[in-house]
Amino acid sequence: MWSIIRNDSVSKENKLQYLEVYYRKAQIEKNGLEAYRALEKKSYLVPFNDAVVLLQKMQPLVSELKNDSLAGDFLNLNTVFYYEHRVFEKALEYAIESESFNEKTNNLYNLNAVRIDIGNIYYHTRSYEKALSYFTQAKEYHKTFKDENHRRSYVIALYSLGKTYWQLEDVQHLKETISESEDAIKLLQPKHQIFETAYLNYIKGGLAFLESDYASAKDYFESALTIIQKNGDFTNEHVIYLYLGKIVWNQNKKATAVTYFNKVDQLFQEKKFLNYELRETYEYLISYYKETKQPQLQLQVTESLIALNRQFEKEQHNITKTLHAELDTKKLVKERVRLHKQLKSSKKTYGFWLSILGAGLLVLTAYSYWQDKEKKKFKTKFEGLLQKIQSERKPETVLQDANKQKVNLEEEINLKEGTENQPEIFATKEASIQDNKSVALKATEKRLLRELERFEKEKVFLTTVKLDDLAKDFGTNRNTLSALINEHKGNFNSYINKLRINDLLKDLTDQPEIRKLTITELAEMYGFSNAKTLTNQFKAETELTPSYFIKELELRDLQEKRKK
Repeated sequence: MWSIIRNDSVSKENKLQYLEVYYRKAQIEKNGLEAYRALEKKSYLVPFNDAVVLLQKMQPLVSELKNDSLAGDFLNLNTVFYYEHRVFEKALEYAIESESFNEKTNNLYNLNAVRIDIGNIYYHTRSYEKALSYFTQAKEYHKTFKDENHRRSYVIALYSLGKTYWQLEDVQHLKETISESEDAIKLLQPKHQIFETAYLNYIKGGLAFLESDYASAKDYFESALTIIQKNGDFTNEHVIYLYLGKIVWNQNKKATAVTYFNKVDQLFQEKKFLNYELRETYEYLISYYKETKQPQLQLQVTESLIALNRQFEKEQHNITKTLHAELDTKKLVKERVRLHKQLKSSKKTYGFWLSILGAGLLVLTAYSYWQDKEKKKFKTKFEGLLQKIQSERKPETVLQDANKQKVNLEEEINLKEGTENQPEIFATKEASIQDNKSVALKATEKRLLRELERFEKEKVFLTTVKLDDLAKDFGTNRNTLSALINEHKGNFNSYINKLRINDLLKDLTDQPEIRKLTITELAEMYGFSNAKTLTNQFKAETELTPSYFIKELELRDLQEKRKK
């Protein structure tokens, strides 16, 4: 009966019937292991909610059997199941538990299987360097074995490395991984070779695209598409649509490209699901509908992008919180144990360190005095910054300042216009023409200031902003816009950075959940290239570090709660 159940030619409906009989027979015979196998196989064939019930039935069987290998397998099964259904918090809970359990029981196969799962979660959250670490560990383990299971896991780890190098645009390592994958796939059974070759062609398509070899990229993607579709892998299927669209877009066949991009949008509309890399689709669609003057369609895809961003934001916050709180804490606990052992073995040097400690105390006292002065100075700056943020938040203050600024600006512009338009007794024809240009320029100046006001209100500065692109959007040239910004806002870079830092300060003050993000994540969210750039700009604007500002906000909130 199990042979029939495992037969690929048997329909899903028949398999489910056989599995039900198989499970009941195992129950009658009180064979927990076979009952577990039946439920596990069935969980792959039924809808999500039914599968959750089956996993709950498997839990007591695992406890009764007291088999470490089976317990590790069950944890991995849950990890993969919840990850594939995008229940990421649950997937992480099982992944963390599985890694710890398999390390404890020295089950290296299950341990390295879950390392691939954790790597995939890091990949999904775009923590690519951490993903590479987990994928590499799994690859190095599986490549040392010759049986089919290890060889397939070896190929899977290589595929995971390949897609990560693709996202990092690391062409050299991607080429090396593809070459290693080609050799590894040759060692698989023929039926597995066909399947894994399709996914390797998918990765090769990514490499060809990075190298701008669009003809080869198209061939690789299309050769992989059929098997990827048969596998029901709609995520990678639609990544292929994205890249086929990008290829013809780069060939200036934009209408054809949009047909591919619309397939991605259709997936999101039907399943309310997309991976982050597919988000780029909407930037192309918005650009196309804007260029072809189709505002209704542009609005529709903009709404989709907003909904998608909210989905990603929710997922990223939940996942990142768990990753940093659970995985990193576990590593710190290990480090604490190591330090305890190290300190225990160093008791023989106690007398020497005692004398060093005496000298150190003198230095520490002087340092503490200096540090106390610095803390008071930073505290004063923090309080002043907080008062400024709170005063700017008051509607009447904001309105008065805005009106005052607008009036002063218009008076300044009108004064200039009036001066320039006053007739001069000895005005030449050339001077008259120059006056007309000046009037036109000031009218343009007013319009551009309104555009900048809209730019600030819509928070476009949180994206990657270039002066040339902004000038094009405003219907002017780089020199005119640059001169206007220099006159009214400061230079372009300081203007953008000031807007970003001000927005970050307000959000950190008002939204406690934002404070849980790392500086790197905040940098990405608020338009900075990396954590160092954000920190430098933050200090330039506030004379404080973002870490200090966040810490003081948390202390303030805690004090306010205690007062209540």
